[in-house]
Amino acid sequence: MLFSKLLTFVLFGFGLTSYSYKRFIDYYHVDQPKTWTDAQKYCREKYTDLLSIESNDDLRLMNSVSVPTTWSWIGLHDDPKSWKGVMGKDENSWRWSATGETSENGFQNWAPTEPNNFGSNQHCVRISPEGEWIDRRCTERLQFVCYNDTNPPGQKTYTLIPILASWKEAQDYCRTYLKDLAMIEDTEENTNVMSLLSNVRVWIGLYRNPWRWSDRSNSSFRNWGVLEPDNFGGQHCVAENSVRYWADRNCDIKRFFWCYKDLTVKRIHTVSMKFLTSADLSDPDINIQILQQLSERFNISDSNVTLKWKTEPRKLDKETDEPNR
Repeated sequence: MLFSKLLTFVLFGFGLTSYSYKRFIDYYHVDQPKTWTDAQKYCREKYTDLLSIESNDDLRLMNSVSVPTTWSWIGLHDDPKSWKGVMGKDENSWRWSATGETSENGFQNWAPTEPNNFGSNQHCVRISPEGEWIDRRCTERLQFVCYNDTNPPGQKTYTLIPILASWKEAQDYCRTYLKDLAMIEDTEENTNVMSLLSNVRVWIGLYRNPWRWSDRSNSSFRNWGVLEPDNFGGQHCVAENSVRYWADRNCDIKRFFWCYKDLTVKRIHTVSMKFLTSADLSDPDINIQILQQLSERFNISDSNVTLKWKTEPRKLDKETDEPNR
């Protein structure tokens, strides 16, 4: 009897729903000079946000909008509050190679005036013989320090590798032969690494991914002009010209700007399913396990697709005012 009750509950009680999205937006060029921050505020109040650009198709569609021949803000920026002398948690903050995250305790030991992102291309970190951290171009070839934490377990031990390598080559080496590039989370560990150095500056595992979109889009599309970006004089916001090339510019300069309005339509697909099981499908934990197994079974890896349970009211007998006969 228990089995048939559960089966009836499934048939009348549940359906499986998936959601998928496709980006549809309208473009708006606003001919009102504003700083990047004020432009962002305006776009968020009047539309959706400052424009994020995902492909050349977006650039072609922007050409259909008549705009003045001038530089206009778009949504890309590299806010120094996320990386200049801080261990923040934004997409463009500093993080460790071994974890892909910032230190939990926020330890840092930057040299004076560092990091400065000179030339807008210093996104990896080296340590000096004095133990100070300095941001440098990731393509520079330096010696490097790897670490391990297995002997004794959990305690970091560091090894100087006297091979010249780019930061990425150093990372590959450390991950092959030890654990990763050096991860430093307190003064003692910083001193331990410093003790390995004589007069050399070496790579450690700190790095960051510069630039992020105002709307948190994960688009990696870029359309920089020649020699851009260059961070000249502290340029952390991006504008584009009438031929769609981008350049970093001073965020406090007032410019026209691009907004967009999100017209995305959510498509809903509902699938009714029968389950032959003695499990209690009213248990939320069992529901979650089933959704996970279905995602794996149908290879659902798109971040824009979500599976969820749809619970419907159970059918009841129709009430009547007629007296029983």
